[in-house]
Formats: sequence, C-alpha cells, structure tokens
Amino acid sequence: MTNDHNRRSFIKTAAAAGLLGGLAGCTRGGEQAQNSGGSTDGGESTDGGTSTASSSEPVIPLSEYDADIDWAQFEGSQINIGAVQHPWVSAIKPAIPVFEELTGIDVVWNILPENQFRTKRQTDVSTGAGQFDVFFMDQVVNQYRNEGWLQPLDPYFEDESLYDEAWYQPDDLFEASRWQAHGGGFSDEWTGLPITVEVQTQFYRTDLYEKHDLEVAETLEEFRQNAQTIHENESEAVGTVGRGQKGYGMNIFILNMLLREMGTSLWTEFPTDSGLDSSGVIDAATWYTNLLRDYGPDGASTQSWSDVLSTMQEGRAGHIVADANLFWPGLTGSESSVSDTVGIAKVPKPADGEFAPNAYNWQISTSKNAANSKQAFLFMLWATSEPTNTWMHLHSDAAFSVRQSVWENDEFRSQVGEEFAQVTLESLQSASPDPFDRKYPEWGQRYSEELQRALAGQKSPEAAMTTAAEVAEEIYSE
Repeated sequence: MTNDHNRRSFIKTAAAAGLLGGLAGCTRGGEQAQNSGGSTDGGESTDGGTSTASSSEPVIPLSEYDADIDWAQFEGSQINIGAVQHPWVSAIKPAIPVFEELTGIDVVWNILPENQFRTKRQTDVSTGAGQFDVFFMDQVVNQYRNEGWLQPLDPYFEDESLYDEAWYQPDDLFEASRWQAHGGGFSDEWTGLPITVEVQTQFYRTDLYEKHDLEVAETLEEFRQNAQTIHENESEAVGTVGRGQKGYGMNIFILNMLLREMGTSLWTEFPTDSGLDSSGVIDAATWYTNLLRDYGPDGASTQSWSDVLSTMQEGRAGHIVADANLFWPGLTGSESSVSDTVGIAKVPKPADGEFAPNAYNWQISTSKNAANSKQAFLFMLWATSEPTNTWMHLHSDAAFSVRQSVWENDEFRSQVGEEFAQVTLESLQSASPDPFDRKYPEWGQRYSEELQRALAGQKSPEAAMTTAAEVAEEIYSE
C-alpha cells in the first residue's frame, strides 16, 4: 500500500474521532456552547449565549471567498441549523467562525441523533414552524418537495447578490451529487446542496489473495469464484460478507447497484411499473442471495452495515462485496485486526454489464417557511465551496467530499493514501445513485423486507421480488 505512514496518521486520527462522531444539543458558532442552564427537549439552547467566533486570524483566509457576492448583506442576522450527529458537523464546526466573520451572520446548531432529528425536522416543516433555516436532507427529499415543504434554490442562484458561478464552480461537484440535489431526476430545480457523498467499493484481504493466488475481481463471476476459494479453504473466515438486514438504507443499498449493473433500473414506468419483478432485478437478487447463502456467515440476512464492518475488521471474512468507501478508515485503523492486509478496489460488475456503483449523498436544504432562507443559501454556498471543502478535508479526518478537486488534491491524496483516493475518485465519477421518489422510504422498506426473506431462505428471490413489485405499485395506486 502506498503512502503508508501518512495514511496511518490519517487513520489514527479517524479512529480517535470516531466514524460516527458528533455533538448533541444546541451550540453556537464553531465551538461547543457552554450551556449551564441545560437544554430543552429537542436540544434548543436555554441561554442567550453569544457567538464563539475568535478574534484571531480565521482558519481559512477570507481572501479565498473573494467572489462577486454580497456576503455581508445580512449582517446581524442569525440562522438555525438542524443537523444529525455526523462527521461532517465535526469537520466543519472549527471553520464556522470564518463564515460568521465573512457574513456577520450568527450560526446556531441544533444537533440530534438521526431518528430524533428526522422526527423534529418533519414536525418543523409540516407545521410551518420554520425553526430550521438550514437542515440535513436525505431519502425523503421528494416527499418533502412533493408536499411543498422545500424551498427550491434556483431563485437564489439567479440572484447576482447571492451567487457567483465562476467562483463557486458547480461543475466541480460530482454529477451524481448534483443529480441527487435535483431530487434524483424528479426535479428540474435544486432541492439543496450536497455536503457528503459515500460511494460503494470492494474490500478484500490481500494476505488471503496472496495465499490462494487470487486476482482482484473485476466481474461478479470472478468475485464469486474468489469468495468460494476462500470459503472452502479457510476455517476462520467466510468467503464474503454483505448487508442483509432489512431497511431502505441497508440490503437494497447493495442490490440496487447490482440491478443497475445488470442493465435495469428501479421503476420501468413511474409510478405504475416498479420493475422489481423484471428479469434484471430477479437476476441481481438471485446473485446476491446465492452469494451470501453459499459463502457468507450464518445469519447473513440480519447483518447491518456495522455488522459487516466488524465481521471484516475481526478477520472473519475474505471480502466485502460492495459497501461505502467510508469503511476504509475502520478497516485499516487500529481497531481492525486485519489493518495491514486490507485492499480496496472498484466494485465488480457482470462480464457484459456496466460499472455503476451506488452513491449516497447527504444534502442541506431550506424550507419555504424558514425566516432566513437567503441567509441559509449563503451558508450552503460557503459550506459546499471549494475553499471550505478543501480545508475540511486537509484539517480533519473527513473523506466524503462532493468536489472532484478535493479528491485530485495532492496533499489530500498523500494524507489518505493514493489507493483509497483513486478508487474513490473513479467510482464517484461513474456513480449511479438511487432515485428517491416521494414514497421511496415506504415501498423501499417493504422491498428490503422481501430481499431479507430471500436471504434467509424463506422465499425464492423471484417470489420475493414479485411481491416487492406488487407492494410498490399498490402503494402508488392508493
């Protein structure tokens, strides 16, 4: 592996911070607020604390934001940000004083565990309360857009006092990230701006590959053969491991990649024909089901992404067939028993199929009822700009940039390792993310339950996908 010393330093920092680290409660500026009065339900501050922006030099020179934008037009105002506990928050918070000095806008954070945040976010937008000027947005983007809760950003992009295209360089954002920020193809307008992206990659045990004289798989057929060789010849490790647990962010995150690689897609005709009972989807479900049932661990149908990660970390599997590139720090860090023997490669594809790794983006959005949506847009622009993105990725354990220039940055590549950076870059350039239609969380959950039944041997893949198709189409016919 290349640049081992620098990569190890990066991994050590990542492990110390925690892949899922975050700060709970309400804070201001770039630091944790000192809130002696505690917090009310939902995490709002109960004191009148002031911004913690430092009087020292900003960590990012303000000259980096020399754009044809009136950054100070809302000086003296305040924005409230609703966020989940996420590494992006930890990475950007030290730079928040830069935004506050640049704009004169005070930043207040409301950071909550993911499920609690989702409940509070929906209450905020559905009641018209408008508490959050900026908020994390995920698979429910088209549900929110369809309900009229989201504020499209296009009017702000068209406002010359708010936006400078030459400075912002929107084409530097990965195409897959821009696509998801347009409702995954369901909207012609910006529904928000992307802040993180994770793309599927293949992880494999280099020591077992050397032992059994295996080549890194480029095709699904080669991958299955490699998994079989390890499974049949190793007593302590199964051939492979992958997400089996139900959930629209769990097992179908993998299956959706496979069906696209096999030349099909979700929704042959939206919203009347889900395509889930097409031959391509059934073939994908059959391949994945057989792989895990033949060469996976006992109980593969109940494994979540964290189970997959720990199984590989503990040396109990030869591969992860396809999962988020963000597993790399956990697999090669001090928490892993196989840290020196894990390789990363692009996910395999059918011999006659298309390379199409899945990619997932968090974005930040604003609502039609937010009091400070223009201020929110300035924050989104600043937070997703090249200067801010580059600084975040050079000064923290962040490895989720939506900007191609960051993945091409020599200093960043040296920091995280050439192998990781190049595989991620090429995968992101070819990524094919899920289109989250307005009822995706509802029918996607049922679809995932049917896949889990197939993985558990309770149904054939064909019967499971036939039921999934019926359910998805019935949900839209109601």
